[in-house]
Amino acid sequence: MTRQTAAPLEHISLNPTYRVAQGLVDDVRRGVLLLDPPYQRGSVWTLDQRIALVESWLRGLPAGVVILADRGTELWRKANGVDVYETGKGIWAVVDGKQRLTTAIMWLAGEFAVPASWFPAEFVETTEDTEDGPYVRYTGLTLVGQRRIELRTSLLVAETKDCATVADEARFYLLVNGGGTQQTDDDMANAARVAGR
Repeated sequence: MTRQTAAPLEHISLNPTYRVAQGLVDDVRRGVLLLDPPYQRGSVWTLDQRIALVESWLRGLPAGVVILADRGTELWRKANGVDVYETGKGIWAVVDGKQRLTTAIMWLAGEFAVPASWFPAEFVETTEDTEDGPYVRYTGLTLVGQRRIELRTSLLVAETKDCATVADEARFYLLVNGGGTQQTDDDMANAARVAGR
């Protein structure tokens, strides 16, 4: 394998912006945003990781970047012989951030609960008892609570128009996810120990 290129590397400008997760979830449900391109891994986050993302949202902490590849470009159309706007499907592909988007889908559908104490009491309508005390699902919040929390449930989204094929997207995925050293279970356990969890 060679890392040499025929020309100097071009800078890719992603221009990230914050988007409300509900809009992204709606795009997934309509098929406009492909969550499972062939290079993506499965759904691998644990419930604890999903709950931690909701806590990050509620605290206003950065929660990583969702990277989308635009398949509605002339570059894509020429390379693939299809105009995705004619099909209305798969206009965007999730290159990175599948776990965060999957968590948003699950959270907004009420598929898991978080501590009710994280919300003002007037936002909580229905709780469920756990060993850790009362928990609430998004669907257990009042309508006002859901709307207020929905505004905090946002993701930083960066879009690339530089992928002509699925193979290009896969190479982009490898670049984004292949750098650095992955956190091990021991690394995460140490951080949890220091955090007092």
